[in-house]
This record gives sequence, structure tokens and C-alpha cells, in this order.
Amino acid sequence: MKPVKNGFLVTYLDIIDERLLKYLDDVDQLSLDTVKRLQGCASALLDGLVIPAHLREGWPDWYHLAAAFVFTYGTGDLEELEYAAVSLRAVEYDGEESLTEADRAYLQALESQLDMYAEIRTRLTQGFEWPRRKDYRSAETLFQVVTWTPKVGPPV
Repeated sequence: MKPVKNGFLVTYLDIIDERLLKYLDDVDQLSLDTVKRLQGCASALLDGLVIPAHLREGWPDWYHLAAAFVFTYGTGDLEELEYAAVSLRAVEYDGEESLTEADRAYLQALESQLDMYAEIRTRLTQGFEWPRRKDYRSAETLFQVVTWTPKVGPPV
């Protein structure tokens, strides 16, 4: 079975800029490479290896793709953190370069959810095994939108 195509993500990115669609895979999900790159940039920002201005110059699409990830795959808590990270969202426009505590909280949560998403996508490409019920319930709360279909059904 193939994953269900993600119409929301396609529409969201297309409205912003059609060229952002190049970051999607063949089933209209953010590609695994894109997710890993988003995570690497979030980590670099947190570690102070990159400042927002460098990210803006090197990969300006990061800001739109990170927001797309949040609204498509993120939890409600991540959406709230993204909304509170006002200076990081505004850095694309006004040049503010220092990260606030709200920015850091958002980047840490984003980095964590990108990591979980990448792990799930990697496991899916290698064949999916249903986790134990306890693990499944916790994994179910990680993403509000389940965008894949397992190859094997749950244990009976």
C-alpha cells in the first residue's frame, strides 16, 4: 500500500511559492532529506553554529518549510511554540539576529519532532512493524495527522 497523498502540504507550499514543491517526495510528503536538513539547521541554530542571517542567506526556504512541517505534522504544542517564537519568524524580514527563550523552546521542540518524524519515515521505508500497544498510543499523540499506511495490520 502507498501512503495517502498529502493535499494540505501541497496546497500550503504552492500558495507560498510553487518552487517549494521540489522538497516533496513522490507521495507529496516532505522528503526525508528535506526533513533531515531542516533538523540539521534547527540544531545549528540552537548550538550557535549558524545565526539566522546565515540561514536566511544559505537556505531561505528553511523558514517556510519549517512552518509547513509544523502545520502539517506537528503537535498542537509545537504550533503554539512556533506562534510564540515571534522574533525567529520575524528574522526573515527585520534582521533581528539573537534568539529569544521562546525561539529556543520552539527550535528544541521542532528539532525533536523532526527527529521522530525522520525515524518513522526511515522505518516505513524499511518495512513497518506495529509497535506494542503502549508505544503505539504514545506515538499516536506525536503527530496529529497520520500520513502513512502501514504495510502490515495490527496484531490481533
